[in-house]
Amino acid sequence: MIEVKPDRSQQHLANQRTFLAWLRTSVVLIGLGFIMVKFDVFLKELGFVSTSLQDSADHTSLLLGIGIIMFSVILLVYALKNYLVGYREITAGFHTPRNSIIYVSTIGVVIFSGMIIIYLILRTI
Repeated sequence: MIEVKPDRSQQHLANQRTFLAWLRTSVVLIGLGFIMVKFDVFLKELGFVSTSLQDSADHTSLLLGIGIIMFSVILLVYALKNYLVGYREITAGFHTPRNSIIYVSTIGVVIFSGMIIIYLILRTI
Protein backbone atom coordinates (compact mmCIF):
# COMPACT_ATOMS: atom_id res chain seq x y z
CA MET A 1 0.00 0.00 0.00
CA ILE A 2 1.23 3.50 -0.84
CA GLU A 3 1.56 5.84 2.07
CA VAL A 4 -0.04 9.21 1.41
CA LYS A 5 1.80 12.10 3.03
CA PRO A 6 -0.37 14.89 4.41
CA ASP A 7 -0.34 18.14 2.46
CA ARG A 8 1.49 20.73 4.52
CA SER A 9 1.72 23.37 1.81
CA GLN A 10 -0.52 25.77 3.75
CA GLN A 11 1.79 25.62 6.77
CA HIS A 12 4.86 26.17 4.60
CA LEU A 13 3.24 29.13 2.87
CA ALA A 14 2.24 30.64 6.21
CA ASN A 15 5.80 30.16 7.45
CA GLN A 16 7.13 31.97 4.37
CA ARG A 17 4.64 34.84 4.77
CA THR A 18 5.69 35.24 8.39
CA PHE A 19 9.35 35.41 7.40
CA LEU A 20 8.58 37.96 4.69
CA ALA A 21 6.72 40.10 7.23
CA TRP A 22 9.80 40.10 9.47
CA LEU A 23 11.93 40.93 6.43
CA ARG A 24 9.74 43.96 5.67
CA THR A 25 9.93 45.01 9.32
CA SER A 26 13.72 44.84 9.21
CA VAL A 27 13.88 46.89 6.01
CA VAL A 28 11.67 49.57 7.59
CA LEU A 29 13.89 49.63 10.69
CA ILE A 30 17.00 49.98 8.52
CA GLY A 31 15.34 52.95 6.82
CA LEU A 32 14.48 54.44 10.21
CA GLY A 33 18.09 54.02 11.32
CA PHE A 34 19.31 55.78 8.19
CA ILE A 35 16.83 58.62 8.73
CA MET A 36 17.95 58.90 12.36
CA VAL A 37 21.56 59.34 11.26
CA LYS A 38 20.52 62.11 8.84
CA PHE A 39 17.95 63.67 11.21
CA ASP A 40 20.33 66.35 12.48
CA VAL A 41 20.85 67.69 8.98
CA PHE A 42 17.08 68.20 8.82
CA LEU A 43 17.00 69.92 12.22
CA LYS A 44 19.91 72.16 11.30
CA GLU A 45 18.24 73.22 8.05
CA LEU A 46 15.07 74.14 9.94
CA GLY A 47 17.10 76.14 12.44
CA PHE A 48 16.24 74.00 15.46
CA VAL A 49 19.89 73.20 16.19
CA SER A 50 22.64 75.72 16.77
CA THR A 51 26.00 75.10 15.15
CA SER A 52 27.73 74.72 18.53
CA LEU A 53 25.49 71.77 19.45
CA GLN A 54 25.83 70.15 16.05
CA ASP A 55 28.91 67.99 16.79
CA SER A 56 27.47 66.27 19.86
CA ALA A 57 24.09 65.92 18.16
CA ASP A 58 25.68 64.31 15.10
CA HIS A 59 27.43 61.79 17.33
CA THR A 60 24.25 60.92 19.26
CA SER A 61 22.08 60.51 16.19
CA LEU A 62 24.82 58.46 14.53
CA LEU A 63 24.91 56.06 17.49
CA LEU A 64 21.12 55.79 17.61
CA GLY A 65 20.88 55.20 13.86
CA ILE A 66 23.60 52.57 13.83
CA GLY A 67 22.01 50.90 16.86
CA ILE A 68 18.65 50.70 15.09
CA ILE A 69 20.27 49.28 11.95
CA MET A 70 22.21 46.69 13.98
CA PHE A 71 19.01 45.72 15.81
CA SER A 72 17.19 45.25 12.50
CA VAL A 73 19.97 43.02 11.15
CA ILE A 74 19.89 40.90 14.33
CA LEU A 75 16.11 40.72 14.05
CA LEU A 76 16.36 39.57 10.43
CA VAL A 77 18.89 36.85 11.25
CA TYR A 78 16.68 35.71 14.13
CA ALA A 79 13.64 35.64 11.79
CA LEU A 80 15.59 33.51 9.30
CA LYS A 81 16.52 31.08 12.08
CA ASN A 82 12.87 30.97 13.15
CA TYR A 83 11.80 30.29 9.55
CA LEU A 84 14.31 27.45 9.08
CA VAL A 85 13.36 25.77 12.37
CA GLY A 86 9.68 26.12 11.45
CA TYR A 87 10.34 24.63 8.01
CA ARG A 88 12.05 21.57 9.52
CA GLU A 89 9.29 21.11 12.09
CA ILE A 90 6.49 21.42 9.51
CA THR A 91 8.26 18.94 7.22
CA ALA A 92 8.68 16.52 10.12
CA GLY A 93 4.98 16.75 10.94
CA PHE A 94 5.05 18.78 14.13
CA HIS A 95 5.37 22.48 14.73
CA THR A 96 5.57 24.44 17.95
CA PRO A 97 5.08 28.18 17.52
CA ARG A 98 7.70 30.32 19.21
CA ASN A 99 6.86 33.77 20.54
CA SER A 100 10.40 34.78 21.45
CA ILE A 101 10.90 36.74 18.22
CA ILE A 102 7.83 38.81 19.09
CA TYR A 103 9.20 39.54 22.56
CA VAL A 104 12.68 40.42 21.27
CA SER A 105 11.37 42.76 18.58
CA THR A 106 8.88 44.46 20.91
CA ILE A 107 11.49 45.06 23.61
CA GLY A 108 14.00 46.34 21.04
CA VAL A 109 11.54 48.76 19.44
CA VAL A 110 10.41 50.03 22.86
CA ILE A 111 14.03 50.61 23.94
CA PHE A 112 14.97 52.46 20.74
CA SER A 113 11.73 54.47 20.81
CA GLY A 114 12.49 55.54 24.37
CA MET A 115 16.00 56.53 23.37
CA ILE A 116 14.70 58.58 20.45
CA ILE A 117 12.12 60.30 22.67
CA ILE A 118 14.82 61.20 25.21
CA TYR A 119 17.08 62.39 22.40
CA LEU A 120 14.36 64.64 20.96
CA ILE A 121 13.44 66.04 24.39
CA LEU A 122 17.07 66.87 25.13
CA ARG A 123 17.43 68.46 21.68
CA THR A 124 14.54 70.85 22.23
CA ILE A 125 15.56 71.97 25.74
